[in-house]
Amino acid sequence: MDTPTSNIIEINENDFNEKVIEASKSILLLVDFWAPWCGPCKQLTPLLEKVVKKTDNKVILAKINIDDNQQIAAQLRIQSIPAVFAFKNGQPVDTFQGVIPEKKIIEFIEKSLGEKLTRDHSSFYQSVQALISENEFAQALELLETFIAENPEEFQSMGLYLDCLSHLQKYNEADDFYRSLSKDALSNNYIKSSLQKLEIRKKNIDAPSLENLIKEFKNDPKNLEALCNLADKYFAENMLDETFELLLNNYKNNKEEIKKKILEFFEALGNDNVKTQEYRKKFSSIMFS
Repeated sequence: MDTPTSNIIEINENDFNEKVIEASKSILLLVDFWAPWCGPCKQLTPLLEKVVKKTDNKVILAKINIDDNQQIAAQLRIQSIPAVFAFKNGQPVDTFQGVIPEKKIIEFIEKSLGEKLTRDHSSFYQSVQALISENEFAQALELLETFIAENPEEFQSMGLYLDCLSHLQKYNEADDFYRSLSKDALSNNYIKSSLQKLEIRKKNIDAPSLENLIKEFKNDPKNLEALCNLADKYFAENMLDETFELLLNNYKNNKEEIKKKILEFFEALGNDNVKTQEYRKKFSSIMFS
């Protein structure tokens, strides 16, 4: 059952005037005309709901079953379903029929709304990344806390928040934050990447010091375990150039195992990370040389 604050509602002919015509004078209304027997409707409606849920209450989705409300469908001359009408200022302003991709739904709403659904946060992320690159993790964490509270769907910020907690070795807080995340958040690539980095760092809590691991590797440079332990330590300390240079320089000594380790770090950093992109090229040139 719809709650009073829900921006996804079910309507009928009796309340169409109140919940669509009158309501559209203060907010954009999308009306989804569907029927239980309509296969394409079952594809489109979940996409509409997904997009509308992320509009920060700028849009209401009103669903109406045409089998039970044929008069409204006739008045709007609907000949096939699914059909979606955008109502604004008491009038229909745009429409589409059939199943369209999520991107097209967003474009349709933005055109009717007269503004973008999502804000550009690129300058914020640049500021946070700059702080992280300067090892100012506490300051970055403070900015991210405020931002996440105001932008609960910005999963990239949650990944960065986990990164900062990880760098500050606040592993219990990181675990608590991880457990609080939604299923959607946990399936996001930014967060998956951050969780992998977190696990690698947690694994190194009780590891020997960096100096001892370097010494151990130099004493036996063909020892794969010593190599991987040192690579993990470099990675945990955010010494990414040292991590990848170590692995690439020793790749020919144990190709399969070192390849697994390199790919593990690429996955943890994410495909968009500049170090992933830089060392993926170097790795490819070594592999095919």
